[in-house]
Amino acid sequence: MVLMGAKWTSLQLLYDVTNPTRPRFLCKIANTSAHLFTGDTFEYLKPVSANETDVMLHSLGSGNESHAGTFPFYVTSGSWLPDQSVMVYTEPRGPDEGFPNGGVTVYLYAHRQNSVLYAYRNGIGDCICRFGLPPEVLAVSPDGQFVAAGHLAGKGSEPIAVYRVSDRALVTTLDPGVMWAFWDRTGHRLFLDRFGTDTAQSWTPEAGVSAVTGAGAWSFLPGESPDGSQVTYTAYVNPNDQTQPRVYVYDLKTATTRLVVDQLRTQILFVKDGWVWYLDERMCKAGEACGPGATVPSGKVYAMNLSTGTEQEVSWAFGDDPHGQGGDAGWGVFGPGEFWPAT
Repeated sequence: MVLMGAKWTSLQLLYDVTNPTRPRFLCKIANTSAHLFTGDTFEYLKPVSANETDVMLHSLGSGNESHAGTFPFYVTSGSWLPDQSVMVYTEPRGPDEGFPNGGVTVYLYAHRQNSVLYAYRNGIGDCICRFGLPPEVLAVSPDGQFVAAGHLAGKGSEPIAVYRVSDRALVTTLDPGVMWAFWDRTGHRLFLDRFGTDTAQSWTPEAGVSAVTGAGAWSFLPGESPDGSQVTYTAYVNPNDQTQPRVYVYDLKTATTRLVVDQLRTQILFVKDGWVWYLDERMCKAGEACGPGATVPSGKVYAMNLSTGTEQEVSWAFGDDPHGQGGDAGWGVFGPGEFWPAT
């Protein structure tokens, strides 16, 4: 299965990709966070009361649900580990609470204790561009030792912060130019996407910030393969002339970058080991109200087996494509979803 759309979106889509060129739509997951758990099950949050949120395990094979655990607080969106030992989530804050333009309080649940980790103010602004503002960063490292949280959302935004889970201490505040960050599939290496640089970076508490060898800038919607060996992303051929978007794959083992296809393509993501999906784009027509950017999705989704390099159009059953599930928001949800750390 593949889960599309990250936990900060209001909609996630689940597909059976046994055949990646003819996927089968399974279900929508709305207004909660979900993780893929096994090959045919996923977990999601189900608030019960002000002091209880159940973790539900749903089996696609049988259709049955079972109770997998409980958090002692109300939460609909967050990041947690498979054993439920660590959870990080947020609550909004308003002007009457000392945040003139709104803010966010980050909570950390660990060692069976729930407490405020820190709070940050919202930025003011928007991005007149094809992919909008970077999404919220809110994630526990796969080894459960660190938490990354923050949101670059315009003027007044505060940098993304990393805290240590064991003592809830601030470990580092990232450079204000870091727009987006995501954890490696194992351990506690944090990948950074920094504005104004032409090279992806990473951070660890042992080595600090360093360049990712052989990588370009992972400009938009980066995401790792299920086995953690590759990273997909979208970038413009010329960042100063945003008319020619392309999709790329970076190999972490060989430190090499691959242009997937030299055509207008965006929003690439892994759907299973060795297979990617991405959107076909077309140029905006004269007089067409197509929003920010010089290109828009054409409506076609392509699949590629990276070992063969053959591009194939994905064939959907009626209404099963992401656009059909979420209207224009369907393309917004077309990105890497949440899944458990590699084992």
